Amino acid sequence: MTILRLALTLLLLASLAIVTPSCARDETATEQATPLERQEKDLPTKWLAFDDGLAKARTENKPIFVEFYAEWCIFCKKFEKETIKDQNVSKMLSENFVYARLNAEEAFGINAYPSLVFLDSKGKPITMLSGFIPPHQFMPVLAYIEQKCYETQISFRQFAQKGSCN
Repeated sequence: MTILRLALTLLLLASLAIVTPSCARDETATEQATPLERQEKDLPTKWLAFDDGLAKARTENKPIFVEFYAEWCIFCKKFEKETIKDQNVSKMLSENFVYARLNAEEAFGINAYPSLVFLDSKGKPITMLSGFIPPHQFMPVLAYIEQKCYETQISFRQFAQKGSCN
């Protein structure tokens, strides 16, 4: 199953066929508001801490979308502003996913930001993407995960062509 997940991840990344910029460490880019303060004011989709998100995902039997970010990361802020705030993305996330965010600099050795991880409702990894992904390219990824196409033999490329797993 691990090989299948790795193959799906590679297919997903290859089929996006984009160069996704990600942040290198830049100490000069900081923002005054904390992530929670920005979320409460700006984001239509509410995110949870990882442990709370995992518990909610199990209870609601929904996949988890985890965004690993850094406060100084320009592309993390761009992803939040342009992709997460997109009306279609926000609706898809709030209705079909549990959304968790983690300041990766505080807890993990992640070196590309944002890093976007999808887990099933039990917390098992589905796939990981890195860098900024615009809304029109992120929506098919959400649909692929939401429809559990990763559990079938359909590739992301086939899914993108057909628009469904069937």
